[in-house]
Amino acid sequence: MGAFSNFVMSRPFQIEISESLEELEKALRHATQASSKERLQMLYWLKSGQVSSRQSLAERLGRDEATITRWVRKYKDEGRKGLLEVKHAPGKVPSISGSDLESLKQQLQESSGFQSYGQIQQWLKSELGLSLAYKTVYEVVHNRLGAKLKVPRPQSTKQHPESLSHFKKKLPLAFKFLQEEFGEGKRLRYLCQDETRLGLKTIAGRLITAKGVKPVGLIQWQRENFYLYGVVEPLSGYSFFYEFPYLNGDCFQHFLELLSADLGDDIAVIQFDQGAFHKAKALDYPDNIIPIFQPPHSPELNPIERFWEFLKSKLQWENCKTLAQLQQKLTDALKAITPEMIASLTSYDFILEALFSAAS
Repeated sequence: MGAFSNFVMSRPFQIEISESLEELEKALRHATQASSKERLQMLYWLKSGQVSSRQSLAERLGRDEATITRWVRKYKDEGRKGLLEVKHAPGKVPSISGSDLESLKQQLQESSGFQSYGQIQQWLKSELGLSLAYKTVYEVVHNRLGAKLKVPRPQSTKQHPESLSHFKKKLPLAFKFLQEEFGEGKRLRYLCQDETRLGLKTIAGRLITAKGVKPVGLIQWQRENFYLYGVVEPLSGYSFFYEFPYLNGDCFQHFLELLSADLGDDIAVIQFDQGAFHKAKALDYPDNIIPIFQPPHSPELNPIERFWEFLKSKLQWENCKTLAQLQQKLTDALKAITPEMIASLTSYDFILEALFSAAS
């Protein structure tokens, strides 16, 4: 009985594949959907004689024999076009639509955001009177609207938003005044300055792995560090950097003197944050450097912050054993960053508009 059953399961197909091997090969190369590829693969194997039974096809494709039988019958009845057509159940009427959907979209435009899809579910119920399943909310918000959890930019509770808009609004007038007052016969430039700490503690970052595979990153916790002082020019991509062991007024004064020499005859309006040593009474700003200060607790106004993020991304997962090793990797990373890249990273609209307005 067992031998007879095996014989029945393995009997060859009675099917004629009308396409040539060349046609099937071409179709396989151009197939983009997995469902189409496995059906075309079945036809190719049958046409080439590599397999001739349901059992063999089922084993090769990882499908059950009932599925193979259904596909073969569909090919006999409807040809290749019918075989490759995958029918889907008709979609459900969207559970969030019309004015409710517009209200949700508007709320998602707020930078304060939602903490979770569950919070959105609660908001829909309390604000719009919609009682929806979590799965439905996720489908609409994540899949249809493309709204995902993101790491927010930190913002100090001490920040005054009106001071940011005031700074942006007044910058064109300030730069035009400085251009008229100090820039006659000389080149007046706009730079942005800041400092950042770099050390042997590993800079972590995201890693890509296969679905279901948790990435693992090797971390070291050494505390040795140094500070990188720098300026960038959003308009041209010019930059100037110098390493110092400390973050203090003496190092800052030295940095200003080095920068002043590098600028030569040019005069630079430089945007600083309100760090204590940036405004120290003992500080002596060189004649060709004019400081302006952004509002307190507003790092997002300074485009060099974006440059620091980019630079540190180039040093992620580098477990250097000594500061000298880290300094060499930093040097290599800085050399690889072109002025065009810096301009692309730092050319904030409000700064460029101020410069163009002053020049007109």
